[in-house]
Amino acid sequence: MRCRLRYKSGWTAFLFLFCIAGVFLTYKQVNDVDEKRPEKLQTEDRNHPDVVEMRQRVQEIVNQNRNNEDIPFMDEDKTVRLRRLLSDLYPDNWGTAKDADEMAYDIKIQLSDLGYESGLSCKDIDNLRISQAIKVGSKKYVDRAVLRPQNTEVVIKSQGNDQETKIKCMKNVYDADKCHNMGNYQLMREILLLSFLKHPGIVNLIGFCIRGDSINYDIKKKGLLLVLEAGTPITPGILSYTQWETRMKFAIQLAELLKYLEATPLGSVELIGIRIDDFVTTKGNQLKLVDLDDVNLEEKTCHSDADCKIPSASLAQMSCVSGRCKDWNAKNNLQKVGPSLFHELLSNPPSAISRGINEVKQSILLLNITANQILQKLKGMQTKTGQVGGYRANEGQGHAKVELIEERVMINHEDQRRQEEINANRVLPVDSSGDYQRIEQSNFPGQYDYTCSSSRVLWGCVITVHSLGQAKAYCNNDLQCRAFVLFTSNPDGDSLMTMVAKNSGSGKPQPNVGATLFIRSSGSPQNAPQNAPLEVDQKKTTVSPQVLVSECRARTWNANSEARISRERRLMAHLGLKGVSEDNWKLKVKMSRIVKHSGLDKFMESSTVGARFEVELANLDKPMKRALFLYEKGPKQYHIAHLIQYHLDRILGLYQTPPTVVWPLSVADVADVAGEKIWAETLGNLLGNKEEIKGLLSFPIPSNVKAENLTLVNQTKIVNSVVAFNKSEKLQIEYALLATLCKSSLKRLVTSKGHFIHFTADEAFQDLNTNLMGYFHNCQFPNVVYKALTCFKCSTKGSQICSLGHEAMQRILSHGFTSRDIKIQDLTPNELSSIINDAATTVMIAVDSCIKNFGRDKVLY
Repeated sequence: MRCRLRYKSGWTAFLFLFCIAGVFLTYKQVNDVDEKRPEKLQTEDRNHPDVVEMRQRVQEIVNQNRNNEDIPFMDEDKTVRLRRLLSDLYPDNWGTAKDADEMAYDIKIQLSDLGYESGLSCKDIDNLRISQAIKVGSKKYVDRAVLRPQNTEVVIKSQGNDQETKIKCMKNVYDADKCHNMGNYQLMREILLLSFLKHPGIVNLIGFCIRGDSINYDIKKKGLLLVLEAGTPITPGILSYTQWETRMKFAIQLAELLKYLEATPLGSVELIGIRIDDFVTTKGNQLKLVDLDDVNLEEKTCHSDADCKIPSASLAQMSCVSGRCKDWNAKNNLQKVGPSLFHELLSNPPSAISRGINEVKQSILLLNITANQILQKLKGMQTKTGQVGGYRANEGQGHAKVELIEERVMINHEDQRRQEEINANRVLPVDSSGDYQRIEQSNFPGQYDYTCSSSRVLWGCVITVHSLGQAKAYCNNDLQCRAFVLFTSNPDGDSLMTMVAKNSGSGKPQPNVGATLFIRSSGSPQNAPQNAPLEVDQKKTTVSPQVLVSECRARTWNANSEARISRERRLMAHLGLKGVSEDNWKLKVKMSRIVKHSGLDKFMESSTVGARFEVELANLDKPMKRALFLYEKGPKQYHIAHLIQYHLDRILGLYQTPPTVVWPLSVADVADVAGEKIWAETLGNLLGNKEEIKGLLSFPIPSNVKAENLTLVNQTKIVNSVVAFNKSEKLQIEYALLATLCKSSLKRLVTSKGHFIHFTADEAFQDLNTNLMGYFHNCQFPNVVYKALTCFKCSTKGSQICSLGHEAMQRILSHGFTSRDIKIQDLTPNELSSIINDAATTVMIAVDSCIKNFGRDKVLY
């Protein structure tokens, strides 16, 4: 018995010691592997050409930055790790790339190891109070939120269903589950870049959460979350109202940002796909870049200087150094923000520095200036302006002048009287219709919130709805819902809105621009009478109708920016200007001059008084050097008619009319143009004793156009069922819409690559009996145009349009034309406005009837 016990004890001790030895040996082996791994990686790095080149490049960057006090120093190993990590987020083959959740885990570990920690935990971010959905796009969700306890407004970015990346991925590997979440790579790039690129001109990263690749509406179920400081988006409309001193400050800040991007701790950074709406202004009037999800760290490879040419800027000089185009990233950044942002910021300068500003703008256009040179020149002129003193806000110079556009709307007598009543009594406008009382620009902020099962936040009942009817139906079916707020000023027109349900409507609504409050008329005995306005805090002032229309237009412009950009690109490509933006075309044309003409255009009527010449511009590449000069006074063609149609086209976002700029022509300008004497004879007579005549430059008809007719069915009444239009039919209905508004005939129709384009807009308003309404009875209409037209309605109800024509006339006047100039046949500006408004009203009545019969989803595309 004792022997057996001794044997058992000995065997137990042996097993115990064996386990201890096993654990020790395993631990030692793991440590040995970890110690050998860097050595192994270094061996692989030495043998891999790409890694060798990266290390050589990083050594150059580190050595350059070591002596630059403006750039935070980053050691070589850290720089290599970050560049390789960023490189992994740009996979050459999505099929062999890591799954998004695996990559997210790697990013989280690497950021922590490199010392980049989030300022907020995932739990902190989950508890943020979302106040408004800013953007629900195909790639990202962007929401406004409040950070407690500081009560600071922040922006939350999260991943959307990125179909574009999914399609790219599935071209490499047919795995829908894997490819569905690969769009997360883009948000991971943004988290990584914002973690280490620190500059006053780049939005501040407050915190991030990385816990997987889940894409979900519920904030707690989102895999990636990014919290940024909030700001006000930059738009051309906002800049047109901004004082010169502020715009000059923004331009200097932009130059400082571009200078930083030329030499960051990671090297030169090129911004891919940068646009004006990628910038915001924050507190203290600081201009900041907010979208940083797509960059390039490598200069273009080359064999000679000839490889370092930018197609749309042939005069830009770059050298091929060690197989790379020196300053390639810097030149491309300047080219991308020059026409869109620098030009807007530096428009209409004080007379004391206008020459210097125009020289800077031209140098930016030609790309023969650096960010640092721009910075020094602007600072010098800023000092000079301060010494000289004031200036007239409407001062400008030559063709490069960009006129300020005065935002106004036409208000009828009843609306004016109602507005005076509102201002006198400090009340909010009320619209009571049936089951709900509607209060514009109002909210119950922080009041009457309750939770519901379908909410995407914890603090209240916040859902996404696709129409006002859906919001009312939800509230009617929810026993707790007594009121709701839609975060839009256009609940009748918008098709994607954030709704916040409220369990009471008895309080005092507070002014909230961009929100519309609906209160159940029979739900609460304390609701205000239907025919009486609700009182609010006496200290609050009501937003005027002018401001509301401007805000509606600004919101619609921002919300539909992607659709407008797509339409612009399509038009420019079909004109033979692929890759050239309209702003870029305008800027280059304004900076050029007419040097030659090739005779009268073939579309000019023999009876027309004036000129329609094909001309050639100086210092521009083909096909941008070709243009069409218009100065026509009737009786069948008017350049003012062309300009009215052009502005209506852009207001509505159609892009069916070629790009156009106003072009003053003096006697000296006429003399400089080579060609047959018909130019001088025609324009000389038109000039007479005038110092100049104000005409237009538009893009001419391409050589590849062909004559076609509309194939759409001109219905006698609204169709019984909706058949979705194909691409060609959509282009035709949009062409017909512009022809309806401008009373243009459908004669001499031409297409470029199937795109019907209004090359004869100067013939608008000739036949006031033009009736094309049958085309709209097909019940297909562009959503982007419907939303734009809604901003010009006489009221929130009904289909009548009141101020579209007036807006077009104001844009004409903003170019320096007078009311006398705006005359087509015997039609005055007011009569032209009425024609446009009446035509738009007729169209909206037809479209609203279609929507009533079939629903928005089937009618609007």
